[in-house]
Amino acid sequence: MFGGSMSIKVLLDTDIGSDIDDAVALAYLLSHPDCDLLGITTVSGDPTSRAMIASAICHVAETDVPIYPGAASPPLIPQRQTEVPQADCLSRWDHSTQFPEGQAIEFLRSTIRAHPNEITLLSIGPLTKIVLLLAVDPEAVSLLKDGGGVRGDRQSGVADC
Repeated sequence: MFGGSMSIKVLLDTDIGSDIDDAVALAYLLSHPDCDLLGITTVSGDPTSRAMIASAICHVAETDVPIYPGAASPPLIPQRQTEVPQADCLSRWDHSTQFPEGQAIEFLRSTIRAHPNEITLLSIGPLTKIVLLLAVDPEAVSLLKDGGGVRGDRQSGVADC
């Protein structure tokens, strides 16, 4: 994904806070010189606590990235990760506590449309927001870089779609 001289525009959709992998992925994206992280959306369980964790990591990296909490529960199946155990450590780290509520889908939609065929969408959590984005704007995925390659994690059951 990286390695060229041009920066890659990335949107990160994450369920950060349940285990360490999402935090490591965010730290990697923030530190990579070829990554232009346009925004973060959170999903699953308590998305606002997850947004605070993302904010703490961005604060340590001295980077201001827009963060939008999304849906707490998937629309069709039961929630699998309701707890956010890493939020217990938030009192030790500077972080934002106020985020635009109810705007994650519109943020994704408008950002993708503002940069057609330039954005890589990394979804490392349940694909709840991606499904809702498609319901609102079915063409949005085709406007992603490389014709709509959404990268999902194995936990969600989607490797590539």
